[in-house]
Amino acid sequence: MPLKIEATVSEVDLPLIDISEFSHDLDGEDLIQLRGSPVVAKIREACKEWGFFYLVNHGIPEELLETSQKAGRDLLSMPTEVKDTITTCIPFDSYYRSPNFETIGICDPTRSDSIPQMCLKIWPEGNPNFCETMAKYSLCLSNLVRKITKVVLLSLGLDAKAFYHSHFEKCTTKLHINGYSSQKKVVGEETLLSHADSGCLTIVYQDDKGGLQIRSGEGEWFNVKPLSHSFVVNVGDSLKAWTNGGYRSAAHRVVCKGWIDRTSIAFITSFPMETEIWAPEELVDDNNPRRYKPFIFSQFRREIHTNTDIIDKTGFLERFAGI
Repeated sequence: MPLKIEATVSEVDLPLIDISEFSHDLDGEDLIQLRGSPVVAKIREACKEWGFFYLVNHGIPEELLETSQKAGRDLLSMPTEVKDTITTCIPFDSYYRSPNFETIGICDPTRSDSIPQMCLKIWPEGNPNFCETMAKYSLCLSNLVRKITKVVLLSLGLDAKAFYHSHFEKCTTKLHINGYSSQKKVVGEETLLSHADSGCLTIVYQDDKGGLQIRSGEGEWFNVKPLSHSFVVNVGDSLKAWTNGGYRSAAHRVVCKGWIDRTSIAFITSFPMETEIWAPEELVDDNNPRRYKPFIFSQFRREIHTNTDIIDKTGFLERFAGI
């Protein structure tokens, strides 16, 4: 039976992060100069209160954003039996579908053969335009998430350069092309169930149709309106644990807004599978005692996907609470 969603959900004005002032690579002196920046303070508050924020003036051309969305829609419009050929042994790392949601995941999309290999399964004769567009998009997002990760580390009061190179430089990346259908749905019903991301950071580019909702710390749901040519960035469970619970990993979902279909492209960073996630000593003290037991990321992710009896997995990380 479909979950009944409240008839009226308020709209939230997520923090707006303008990163035009740090369009450089953010290493060494660049990071030191940003330490007292109001933008860093704003990211700190956004990650504490919401775990979500808008990213604007990010330097990625509008034309690339639009052509990437079109390429994603073209891919999702292919017949199901063709998309089913995109398979791996890892859930959500290939093609996955449910009645009102589908996603195609491409692991390590900046690797030279990742996108072409997937592309050949869909278009045996090749599709150079798709490959070129998505490769360019993935490279831009890889550079962008590197900068954002460093600023997030800076916002925690850490030596961002040192911690990035020791803990985050080897993070894995994945591109998800997502499609949402309103088939058999009425306005306000979920097309993607409530969940929290398992990785570190997710950067989403969505179309203008709306439907994304996030849950506040008090448990209230809010609509996140689409903002033209912006990204929505959110913290995942792994980063929440790594920050000793200092930054939120908020539950979110997609509900039908009366559209026939909706698309988004998510770029996700995660710790390598065999990484033990454990908050650094710099984020633990008498006022902030250690909150989570250490856990291996691959085991955490496996448990999330294998516990099919748990419908709402947004509190899954709390299974690791306590020492």
